[in-house]
Parts: sequence; structure tokens; C-alpha cells
Amino acid sequence: MELVDSIVLKGLKGVGDGSIIKLLEFNLSNGISTLEELADVAVANLPLKRVPEALVEFLRDGDFEVARLAVDDNLRDWANKGITVISRSSPQYPSRLLDLKAPPPFLFCKGNLALLDDPKAIAVVGTRNNTQRGKLIATKTVEAFNSHGFVVVSGLAIGIDTIAHRAALDCGAPTIAVLVDLLKISPSQNKLLAQEILEKGGLLVAENPPGTSTIAALFAKRDRIQSGLSTAVFAVETSKGGGTMHAVRAAVQLSRPVFVPDPIAARYDDLSLDAIEGTQHLISEQIARAYTGQSYEAISQELTAVADRIENPRIPELQGGLGL
Repeated sequence: MELVDSIVLKGLKGVGDGSIIKLLEFNLSNGISTLEELADVAVANLPLKRVPEALVEFLRDGDFEVARLAVDDNLRDWANKGITVISRSSPQYPSRLLDLKAPPPFLFCKGNLALLDDPKAIAVVGTRNNTQRGKLIATKTVEAFNSHGFVVVSGLAIGIDTIAHRAALDCGAPTIAVLVDLLKISPSQNKLLAQEILEKGGLLVAENPPGTSTIAALFAKRDRIQSGLSTAVFAVETSKGGGTMHAVRAAVQLSRPVFVPDPIAARYDDLSLDAIEGTQHLISEQIARAYTGQSYEAISQELTAVADRIENPRIPELQGGLGL
């Protein structure tokens, strides 16, 4: 289905992400390319357990051109701001996001779209209340994986996310910032950092239309995209209940490895720090693998092999897999 028609459907009351994904998949598999063709399908045959009343009325009334004109205006406005919209059904959509339990139906992108195609990417994420040791580890991690050609993904939040993006820019690593909204950069103090990411060939990505109201739940929701775009997640510091755990859970659901710093090798003075309570928990529960400065080479080789299999599916998997 054309992008304009897809966005029209998404804008209807009651048509959430789950519903629009099902509709887009239904349209693709049945060769439906327009709203007019979808309107010819009996409501009972639509792939939804409960068809929203707004969708029923819209398809019945057929005011499609009016709705398209409104979306066209938005698309032109977004394009003038450098924003590209990628639909779930577009060949530009990164295939590794499709492994998510709830892949975003649309991606709103600004910057270097080619980064979406690069499977050699790691998410470097962590607490907003980082320690100086955590800052050093995040920086060294980014630098080490940049030397092996990895894209750095993070969320532009204060703390470890900011440090990861800053380290990437300083060492010349391409970086992707996953946001809630491309126009209302949050936190506001990172607006200049977001601009620098764009100026240096990076990418800003959000699943929400520009101008979306920023609420806490959307920050937790976007964390899964960081994991989805990455071959592995490096959770540098986090408490047990920290927001970083959203990205960790998404990585586990995707069967992608999670790495956390070895707290002993990292020489933390106090192992009871809240900032590393979560990382130690992930190690003890065998959810994450501990890494040190001596691990970079082996891990980069391992993740490069995974990325190669993503690009070339005929390459056989390594014996024993990743072994979380």
C-alpha cells in the first residue's frame, strides 16, 4: 500500500500499531495497494479481532482524497524539515526490526538512511546517573568497536547514552540516535548533540510522527528499537529497575547477546553502587556476559560473524551459537 494511504489508516481513532501492522501485512499479501481496494474487502474479512468503528466508517464513507490531502501536507512539511518516512512495507525498512515482537509500523528518519542497512551495529546504553568509571568504560567500548567498523546506537538520553554518542562523534564512528520525536528533541539540552550527529553523517530515528506529545511510556517503548537495530546490546551501567532494562529485555526476546562490564576488572571501588546493581544482576542471572578491555577483539569478531550472516544468510552459524 502507498505510504500516504498507510499513514491515513494509522491516523484513524482506534487503529494502533498492532492493528496497522496487521493491515499492512494483509494488504501486502493480498495485493491491495489503495484505500479504495481495501474498502472493497468485507469488514468481516479484515485481519483484526475488533475492527475500530472509525475504520468501518472511513472505509464505508470513502472520503479518501480529503484524508490523503491532509497527509500529503504533512509529508511535504516533514520533507522540508529533512524527515523521511519509511513504512513497514517499504524495502528501505530494516529487516532486523521485523524480529521484534511489535515492530514499529513507520520509521521517521532524519540523516544518513544508509546506516539502517548496516548490520554491524551495537547499542551502547545505560543509566542517566552514571559514574566516572562508567563514562570511561562507555567511551572505551565505543572506540574499540569503531576500530572494527561498528555503528553505535543509543537513545540520546542524559548519562551513558550521551557519552556513547559523544564518544562516537569524537572518534569518527557513525551513530544512530533513537528518539521519541524528531522535532521536539528530548532532553532539550541535547539539541546541539542531535544536530552534530546529523552534521557528521549520523541518523535520528523515531517511530512516532513529528510533533507527538512526549510521555514517559514512549521512552520505554523506543528502547526496543535500539536493540532491534543492533547486533548486541552493551548495558554499561544500570540499576535493577532502570530504563536500560527495557533494551535488555528486547535483546533477550530477539536472542541477541547482552554484554555488561565485569565490575571486578573495571575496578569499581564500591560494588554496592546503584549504577552497577543491575549489571551485576544480569551477570548472576546469566542474562548478560561480562566483558573487559581484553574482550573487545574476540567480541568484535563474534559480532562481525553474526552481521555477516545477516547480510549473507547462506553463511552457516558458528558452532554452538553465541551462548549467552
